[in-house]
Amino acid sequence: MRRIILNKLRVQASVGILPHELTAKQPLLISCEVQMQDAPLLPAKDQVDHVLDYRRIRQLAIDEVQTAHTNMLESLAGHICEKILALPGVSAATVRVDKPNIFPDCDGVGVEVSAEKV
Repeated sequence: MRRIILNKLRVQASVGILPHELTAKQPLLISCEVQMQDAPLLPAKDQVDHVLDYRRIRQLAIDEVQTAHTNMLESLAGHICEKILALPGVSAATVRVDKPNIFPDCDGVGVEVSAEKV
């Protein structure tokens, strides 16, 4: 099995339900863990076309954030997770979306979703 981990991608997103969140973008951190159950220990060749290019995962998350306003972190995480699961060779995915510094007394709030292909 192989895992690809994208850790705390920094994006500006139109997300939330409060009045100020509807008019201004805010920072989010997006992390993804992609599992490829049937991937061999070593790729057939030491070339990017023999693996799932992690740039695709990064771009997929960026594209989803830029698509439109999203009310809930749960929805954003779920949409990203669905798109990752559609990639070839992916057997499971976990996506975490964090809003840093949303409250003065904590580092942030996050939502995490996980899914497997059936």
